[in-house]
Amino acid sequence: MRYLILGNGPAGISAAKAVRESDAAADVLVVGEEPSAPYLRPLLTEVVTGDRDAGSLVNPQAAELAGRGIAMRFGAKATRLDVSARTVAFAAGTVESFDALLIATGGRPAIPHKLRHFEDKVVPIDSLANALRIRERAKARGVVAVLGPGFLAAVTALALRTLGKEVAWLKPGEPRFGNPEGGRVDAGVLSAARSAGIVVFDGAGIGEARESGDGLIVTPSQGGDPVSVSMVVVATERHPNTAFLRGSGVESGTGVLVDDALRTNIPGIFAAGDCAELYDRTTHESRFNFGWRSAMAQGHLAGENMTGAGKAYLRTRDDYFWRLFGPPLRDRFKG
Repeated sequence: MRYLILGNGPAGISAAKAVRESDAAADVLVVGEEPSAPYLRPLLTEVVTGDRDAGSLVNPQAAELAGRGIAMRFGAKATRLDVSARTVAFAAGTVESFDALLIATGGRPAIPHKLRHFEDKVVPIDSLANALRIRERAKARGVVAVLGPGFLAAVTALALRTLGKEVAWLKPGEPRFGNPEGGRVDAGVLSAARSAGIVVFDGAGIGEARESGDGLIVTPSQGGDPVSVSMVVVATERHPNTAFLRGSGVESGTGVLVDDALRTNIPGIFAAGDCAELYDRTTHESRFNFGWRSAMAQGHLAGENMTGAGKAYLRTRDDYFWRLFGPPLRDRFKG
């Protein structure tokens, strides 16, 4: 039996371990798109502040895989899934076959259209490489703008403020999907951010953007004076990485549609983590459970079910993103 796992984040790693626990003889391959070994993505803002270096982010869970006979490949981007042939093609021209497949490709912040022409001055906080870019560019003089509605934007703004930067947080309302903080939490975070010296444009995205010297002039979408910034850090809501599924027959909404056993509509193909859109039979709603702890739980369940366990995913508020990692969000602003 050959198990192919796309994504070497917490969902993919947990799934690989669960497969090995259930099937000692399984052929398991975990493929990651980034060239680096798996790392602890929730700590990227600590790389921005300089509290951690790249080496300290290595994911110890991933280091155990080789000892369990699980193969890993880095720097391989999936480009096409052929469900009939049971194969996945990659950008380098390689093809991998599978008996069971897990899609755990995660998500990344979406760069608004009006910012896509300024790649050197607009950096999403979605990878170790970009966290290092943000830290380096933050050495330049000037205000830094952070764009995003929720948790990631809040902690990124705080990290930059910790470096002594002037920070303008453009917060375009609640996330359209995922796990909003809720009114009372959101108000508390905004108050704490302002107390930390962060200028908050609540309800505003990017209205206009143009180059100006080494930086940009950005105008908030809900009015207000233009702001001169050295860069824009994009911390918008995460959009699932599922482009390679187009035309495959795997059903997708915003993410990969799965049932409560994390199965897609194609037998033998599962999805877990930030790219998975779960349908709740109790509420008849679909939703995402973003975050590290949720991805680990989903990945483990998906791995078990790939080997035939048939278990259902239990969702609780404890899996919600803003409660998953570190101290409560408001407490981070207290220093």
